[in-house]
Amino acid sequence: MRTIDRPHLLAALALLLAALTLGTLCAPVVPAADYAEKLDAAARMQACMDRVREYKEALGLGVSADDLRGTGMIGEPYTFITTTSGALEAKRTTADPDMAALVVQLLHEAGVRAGDTVGAGFSGSFPAMNLAVLCACAAMDVRVVCIASVGASTYGANQPELTYPDMALRLAADGLIPLPDAFSMGGWRDCGLDMDPELAAQIRARLEASGVPMLYEEDFAANLAARRQLYADKGPISCFIGVGGNLSTIGQGEDTVPYGLVPPQTVKRTDAGSGLLELYNAEGLPVLHLLNIKRLVADYGLPYDPQQPTVPGESAVYHTKRFPPAAAVLGLCGALALLAHGRAKRREEDAP
Repeated sequence: MRTIDRPHLLAALALLLAALTLGTLCAPVVPAADYAEKLDAAARMQACMDRVREYKEALGLGVSADDLRGTGMIGEPYTFITTTSGALEAKRTTADPDMAALVVQLLHEAGVRAGDTVGAGFSGSFPAMNLAVLCACAAMDVRVVCIASVGASTYGANQPELTYPDMALRLAADGLIPLPDAFSMGGWRDCGLDMDPELAAQIRARLEASGVPMLYEEDFAANLAARRQLYADKGPISCFIGVGGNLSTIGQGEDTVPYGLVPPQTVKRTDAGSGLLELYNAEGLPVLHLLNIKRLVADYGLPYDPQQPTVPGESAVYHTKRFPPAAAVLGLCGALALLAHGRAKRREEDAP
């Protein structure tokens, strides 16, 4: 039987692996194909954050002492519209223009292209990440149908004078982002029932006066139906993005959807308590689950809670490695030569 002896086979595999490893280690780092889009998205996000800081200063809110880089995107430890606890470090991490570049990366990986429409559910917990999504989509010429909620966890957009929907209205008036398609109160039952009633009423009246539709439905199934109808009427959407932990986004049960990009039909089963992330994914859409920020930035080589301002265009998300084809060709040729020598040697040994 004419086969290749084990030593030659192992040597060929080792040579091929060595060539691939060496090629990877020596591969030059070059700008990613979407470098310009990512840089554009980052610039848009920085402009939005600068304007939010101006809004806060005009309202006498100032910049929080916890906002170490002075971004204007960090809220208070607690206010009477705070809905849950959150990690300060995660909030500071998202207040970085590189987050918009990261969202460009995620959207490309999800298969979203220029001219597409995506659906988004924004809570007030990560106002900077909400802006990152909007700025990434603008840079990519992707339309966003978004529903923005008031409810925010600690250190999010939890200042009653300037909730995330308030920020969005002002930024839209200044021409920096598109006007949201609808608002909700967020929090318990997505109706703000866990907020201070007087403050919640004031905020709701202020937002309703803007003319943007307010979704206020205590029944979970009816809430989901209203949101899905909005996305269908203004879609169809090719991807759903959930930022933060709004009830309609993650559902009534334990949040089991993986973080980051979730390929279509990763979710195999849904029930009456499933949120939009689960439902859309099970129906065949890619979804972006933007909540576990620490894990997300680690996956893409970005810093967690950076202490100094980053420079757009320099971090790992803007670059890629270009594998030298010569390494693969040489490794393959060497491996084939070893296999051929091994086969010839076996023929000689098998000859009578």
